Amino acid sequence: MPDVIDAVRGYIDRRVFAPALVHSEVPEDVKSTVRNSARWLRQFRRVGDLLHYMDRFRGAPETAVYTGLKAAGLSTFEDIRADLLAQFGAWQTDRTRLDDFVVGGTYGSSELVIFAEKYDNRSGGILPIGPKDHHKAVFVKATLSGGKYGNQWLEDGQRLKYFLKSRNNVFKESYSENAAIINHPHVPVYAFVRHQAEGPFRLAGLFKNAGVHTEEDGSKWFELVLRSPAETDVALDARALRDAHEREVRRAQRSSTAERRQRLASAPRAPVTVTVVTKAFIRNPDVVAEVLERAAGTCEGCGHAAPFARRSDGTPYLEVHHKVPLAAGGDDTVENAVALCPNCHRNEHYGSAVWPWQDPDS
Repeated sequence: MPDVIDAVRGYIDRRVFAPALVHSEVPEDVKSTVRNSARWLRQFRRVGDLLHYMDRFRGAPETAVYTGLKAAGLSTFEDIRADLLAQFGAWQTDRTRLDDFVVGGTYGSSELVIFAEKYDNRSGGILPIGPKDHHKAVFVKATLSGGKYGNQWLEDGQRLKYFLKSRNNVFKESYSENAAIINHPHVPVYAFVRHQAEGPFRLAGLFKNAGVHTEEDGSKWFELVLRSPAETDVALDARALRDAHEREVRRAQRSSTAERRQRLASAPRAPVTVTVVTKAFIRNPDVVAEVLERAAGTCEGCGHAAPFARRSDGTPYLEVHHKVPLAAGGDDTVENAVALCPNCHRNEHYGSAVWPWQDPDS
């Protein structure tokens, strides 16, 4: 409901931000804080989250902003809170939930700190979710390149080296953020990972602490290990499920025949079920029809005739493939599409592609 949250932002801007920024008696340091608050409120995506944030402004705290606005005869957050709830209180339940975070999904840093109720992107990389010692999860933001510490995959997607919270380069396991992981092994650690110092994070999975290690310089890091599907109850996106399965297959192939057979002897026959969330594109049917007509029953990859006819209508069976995937921002156009036999189509995704493209997450 972007229209509603835009209305909430507009109300706050009209009542507090705009008057403060143009008033001659408001000190410049107060205006700077107001401008920062205005930028921060634009990060909210859910009305309920924003209203919950406003609930923090109760009473009359003697802050520089509060006293500065009051001295100029202007309204503060505290002054408009009751009117704001009267107009928009019906949306108080429109809040982000833990199950809104899907393995494989991408999230901005602000989304994570808002959910953790920290409201400051400088609050650190470890974010307990919920009251101290009663938290339901811990979010960690892991930057793998260009960050302050050398966070890295020890085993891609499976084992993560993640540095503890430090203060003045002192790493103490007793710090509340670190203790939230160490003292509560049953609480899942949501690992949000990015490869660069800027940009969104990708939820790599739910992990658990397998130990704390100390470097020669005194720095300490968690060994975070991916939890098994049986230990989690979290939605995955289709790509994350596929990638996880492929990693597990590669691990199984590295095992000996005896090791695999030993695991198979005690493995359950029924597979574990998980919830999968997927994003679908409504593709232009004219693009598909044009590309199939252009191909005229011949695969545009290998040049051979379609391998069989469709049972439904007897037409040659070819699959329309986008050279640059729609999920990567590719256009749904005739120029970006080719008609392929199933074998060539799989080759584009898993082999030596004829039309290669660079996966930004690879």
